Amino acid sequence: PEETPRRGFNSVRLVRQDERNVIRAFVHSTQTVMVGATLKMQLAENCLTDDGQRIRKGTPVFGEVTGIDGERVLVKITSVNLAGNILPFEKEVYSEDAMEGIYVPGNAKAETIKEAEAAGVSGTNTSISGGLDMGSQIVAGAANSVINATKSAASKNIRKIKVTIKTNYRILLKDA
Repeated sequence: PEETPRRGFNSVRLVRQDERNVIRAFVHSTQTVMVGATLKMQLAENCLTDDGQRIRKGTPVFGEVTGIDGERVLVKITSVNLAGNILPFEKEVYSEDAMEGIYVPGNAKAETIKEAEAAGVSGTNTSISGGLDMGSQIVAGAANSVINATKSAASKNIRKIKVTIKTNYRILLKDA
């Protein structure tokens, strides 16, 4: 038996709105955060927890700032408190430009520290000695201590970058 040829054509399947892979949300209030801080957000639409329970629009969700990379604040959500129950809700925060993290333009302090780090300010310990007499070695030892203390302070400063995120900044939550 011969197969009859198909007379249709292939078309691009459009994604329906209820099939989106992100959830709309926004930053709850103006907040100044650093790595390890908690960011309060609010859902802008109804959605489901990872185990299928319904979450209403307006529900607050909290995420941890996991990093500050240049002009991006990286945030991860692991759970949501729904009617006194902690439920799984693993999401990563994206800006509306579809890039991971909250866009914080003009984060000059982060850029300066990033450049210093790239230049080796927080690199390995420096040693000045080799072939010097005893007096010079003492001076070199003191210089090494100052250099290494400066590097240590710069390295700690990288973890203390603070960034302010404005109220109602629109974000997208995507499965982690």
